[in-house]
Amino acid sequence: MTQPYRAHIFLFLLIGFHLMTMDEVKLLYDQIETTFRGKSWHGPNMIQVLEGVSVDKARLRPLSGRHSIWELVNHMNYWMLAALKGLNGGEVPRPEGFEDWPPIGVTSEEWRTSVADLEGTVNSILDTLMGFSNARLEEKVQGRDYSYRSLIHGVLHHNLYHMGQIALLR
Repeated sequence: MTQPYRAHIFLFLLIGFHLMTMDEVKLLYDQIETTFRGKSWHGPNMIQVLEGVSVDKARLRPLSGRHSIWELVNHMNYWMLAALKGLNGGEVPRPEGFEDWPPIGVTSEEWRTSVADLEGTVNSILDTLMGFSNARLEEKVQGRDYSYRSLIHGVLHHNLYHMGQIALLR
């Protein structure tokens, strides 16, 4: 076996060992926090994307049949609340129709409340994750056939997807 080949195997094993021993809960916590208010490598975080969006802009539907910024914010909050329920041992809801697209308001105060609710839900998820262990991530969510790990990754992916839509609608 050549020396460079041995070095590659050693590096592979070292990286693999590090990944197996890292605190995955902390990693997921950091990813949620970073995408919401941290310094993201992909661009602006959620707070930055929503910064300066007026109530009129939030309500606007620039494309027929598509959702407004406000609808997307309320939808993300709906699913994060659903995930929070699951993380706390409850059942994740199975919405019918458009239940997961809560109605929007009219006033600037209502818009600010929707954004504040979103932030509050993110904070609640982060608080809940503080009580998780890596082993618990493997457990199944009540009434579902997926793990807490999958639920948390789902929240992350869902938020990033809709964050991109909001960025385009700005």
